[in-house]
Amino acid sequence: MKTMKNQTPQAICAILVLLAGFAASLAWAADTISQAIPITVQSGGSGSGCPGTWTGYAKMTNGVGSLWITPPTNTVSGILKDASSFASPYASVAYVKCSDLHTWCDSNSVTFPATNSKNYEMIVYVKSTPPPPTNGQPMNLQVTWQTQ
Repeated sequence: MKTMKNQTPQAICAILVLLAGFAASLAWAADTISQAIPITVQSGGSGSGCPGTWTGYAKMTNGVGSLWITPPTNTVSGILKDASSFASPYASVAYVKCSDLHTWCDSNSVTFPATNSKNYEMIVYVKSTPPPPTNGQPMNLQVTWQTQ
């Protein structure tokens, strides 16, 4: 009969590594906040940079109406998304500015590194000529905070 004395510690180590990886994947959580924000139809911006020329915008606010939003504790990243369901030719750009003056910008949604030691301003710019949306019509903006 063959004994598994020498193989048992290796098997236990392999199982522990798998369990640690599984536990680490469970440690990630997401907190999504959605806001219906009326569009302000106003032309602005210039050039080919991001956000470039735009025809309107909607800005997320925190619980007390400020444009600067602080993520939850242990946040490692955020995703700002335009979750509006306007028909083509609607186009938007998600724009995030950090209190340290770093900015991130991309079509429809943008992922950015984040921490609760900084504040973030989040704006979705409308690139298409309205309508849609018309002045005051709500846009659906979402921010998802990824935490550890």
